[in-house]
Amino acid sequence: MKTGLIIRSNRRGVFSAQARTLLQWSLAVYLLAGGLIGCGSVNEIPPPTPPQLAEQTPAPIPSPSPRAAKKNPAVRLPRVEAALKKAVAARLNSWKTSIETRDMDKHLQHYADQIDIYYLALNVNRDFVRADRQRGFEQFDQLKVLIINVEVNLEASDAAVVTFDKSWDFRRGANFSDGLVQQEILMRKIEKQWFITSERDLEIYRYRNN
Repeated sequence: MKTGLIIRSNRRGVFSAQARTLLQWSLAVYLLAGGLIGCGSVNEIPPPTPPQLAEQTPAPIPSPSPRAAKKNPAVRLPRVEAALKKAVAARLNSWKTSIETRDMDKHLQHYADQIDIYYLALNVNRDFVRADRQRGFEQFDQLKVLIINVEVNLEASDAAVVTFDKSWDFRRGANFSDGLVQQEILMRKIEKQWFITSERDLEIYRYRNN
């Protein structure tokens, strides 16, 4: 701090009595002023208070509307998905019943015009399925089929993969065929109806035939 006071000394650097008095008085004023400022004088300007940031509430994320769910196959309402799975399971049960009743016409109505996989055969039609099933219907007159552990997975609103365990017991007199397999059926919805487009065994647990 500059006081504006210039003090000159004599040749040997010794201050006069008047100069020492002025120096002591200036030093006292300087220390007093500094003490007031350090203790929070009324002339002290407080530091600026940092601005307070207003709390921002994140905007809610809108849930997809039913209309949007219909446009996007990946977004399905639970009740719609449940209804589709129920329809596929009902179609599978109808297919099973047509085997037990040996109703060929009704049985073939469960298949699409073209079947991509039919056990070991590829790209066959309904006539191929008819010929295969006809041999079984003629060989046995008692057909029992049990389906358990049914699992329906929807690949889209018009495509489903069905896996299940199937046991059968076919008999005519002393002739019989029975077994247990894990089976997979692919269905596609065509004109509001589910049709089989693939049918194969995933694993054979037991098989007997005579």
